[in-house]
Amino acid sequence: MYRNVWNSLMGEELIMKKTLGNNFLSRSIGMRYLAFGLSALIIGCARAPDDSLYSASSKAQGMSFELVVTEIKREPNKSYISVPGFHNRTAAGSRWLMCAYNELAVNRRFTHWTVAYPPEGSDILVVGLTNSPNLSSKELLGEDYSAERTLGAEPATVDQWSYMCGFIMRR
Repeated sequence: MYRNVWNSLMGEELIMKKTLGNNFLSRSIGMRYLAFGLSALIIGCARAPDDSLYSASSKAQGMSFELVVTEIKREPNKSYISVPGFHNRTAAGSRWLMCAYNELAVNRRFTHWTVAYPPEGSDILVVGLTNSPNLSSKELLGEDYSAERTLGAEPATVDQWSYMCGFIMRR
């Protein structure tokens, strides 16, 4: 695709040179096309936030246990996720879930996250997301906050968890 854009830009420059001669005008028009083409290429390659709802499976990632995370609702700074069997998870499952929350934050282009665990009988968790290191979990989660069921008073950092989960950060 990029080769076609480049060839198209260079082809138009050659046509202009043949038509107008090898003078300043043909070079400046060709350079404008080149600058425009490179700008479009750079903007097109910039990673946009992922708008599709998040889903992950521990089994699909080679784990010996089965946990599935499915984002069911998205708000600007929150994601509501379903995790069937959440209350029966193992320690390894808990660690994998932390990495899933982190991956969700990375996909949505946030730098900090926190999670409010569900009460017994529910499997819907709330992941709060922010780019501010100054918000508390209570401020971030708002009405979904519960001191007994929230992971920490301060949101976790994507960088710290990316290191622990072995993610390679793409920024």
